Amino acid sequence: MSQLNRGPIRILAVAAAASLLLAACGSSNPTPIVIVETPSPTPEVTATPTLEATPTVAITATPAVTPTPTPTLSQSPSPATTSAAAVCSGNAANQAFFVEAAHGVKATIYCATKLASGWVISVGNWQGSKSGGWIDVTYKYGKTNQTFEIKEGAFCLTDVVTCAGGMQAIVQAGVHFGGMTDYLTTYGTPGMYLIQINPGKSNAYFLTTHNITQAAAVAIGANMKAVPKS
Repeated sequence: MSQLNRGPIRILAVAAAASLLLAACGSSNPTPIVIVETPSPTPEVTATPTLEATPTVAITATPAVTPTPTPTLSQSPSPATTSAAAVCSGNAANQAFFVEAAHGVKATIYCATKLASGWVISVGNWQGSKSGGWIDVTYKYGKTNQTFEIKEGAFCLTDVVTCAGGMQAIVQAGVHFGGMTDYLTTYGTPGMYLIQINPGKSNAYFLTTHNITQAAAVAIGANMKAVPKS
């Protein structure tokens, strides 16, 4: 019987010894293990330089130069040069003739007006003087033989034949030379008529027609107009 119980007793003894050993170990102070952790070096942060902003240059806008408009020269219309004899039939040279004669001859000078196209002055003469003067103008119609002559001023004082008259027949009363009234006479030659105002005086006016009808002769005399002296 005693042999059978040895096994368990050893086991108990070993267990007791282990317990003691553990107790002994537990009562002693263990050597502490110190772990020193060296901190990783903090990387040096290089400061990023602050970029100083370049100041913005304020650009003052140059004001737009408005071009000064070139003044428009308003061309003053040239005064119309109206001949004092503008009413006279014929071209500028014909009108100039009457203007000059009106200034040079003492008596009022008359010119033919309202003539049909084709009538031109074929001969024109005048002579002036402070005491008188005269004009002698012949108009001709184109290439025909129709003509009429006007004599004005003191021509009768030198041209005795013209102012002598002769055997004239009155064919119409109350005809005019400008604003003056007299008779229309004829020498009996077809187409030849005569108006005489103040014959023999320094302000005489004669109108003589050739190869012109009686009605045309009357119309020519009625349309004679005075040329201004100014």
